[in-house]
Amino acid sequence: MKTLIFSCLILLSTMIANSQTRIAVLPFQNMDGDMNLNLWCYELQDSLAKALLSEDPEEQYYRIVPNDSVEALLTEFNIDPSNPQYQSDVWKTIKLLNVKKVVTGNFNVQYNNILINAYIYNVRTRVADPEFQAKDIFLEKPEFIKSISIILPNLIPGLKK
Repeated sequence: MKTLIFSCLILLSTMIANSQTRIAVLPFQNMDGDMNLNLWCYELQDSLAKALLSEDPEEQYYRIVPNDSVEALLTEFNIDPSNPQYQSDVWKTIKLLNVKKVVTGNFNVQYNNILINAYIYNVRTRVADPEFQAKDIFLEKPEFIKSISIILPNLIPGLKK
């Protein structure tokens, strides 16, 4: 009897794990070219990953790949979010992460403000979901991290479907 219960629990946990969508949050691309802003690539990634985790702490809808796993692969392939080839190079890493969706974005400084965009990419098609994105978030530079509270409600429904 204990063996049957244990087998059922394993089967149930496997089914739940497989029903969750694995998601990777990648560093945002620095479109500005100012190397001093590269830290923002990772600050946006980290803050967004934490916010997404807090929206689904029980991992009912999705499971976020830990940022250190993402960082390790990016480092291994020498992929830099300030490089113009970032969008094409990063797919090597995404493939190894075994995820269904990727959350990332980009930013650019304009007139001492920052313009931020965030997207959900379908890994199979490598296309951003046009329904669930946060585009043209324009903030003062010191307040760039406030973009997370604007990005989150636009992306959450796309991650739960």
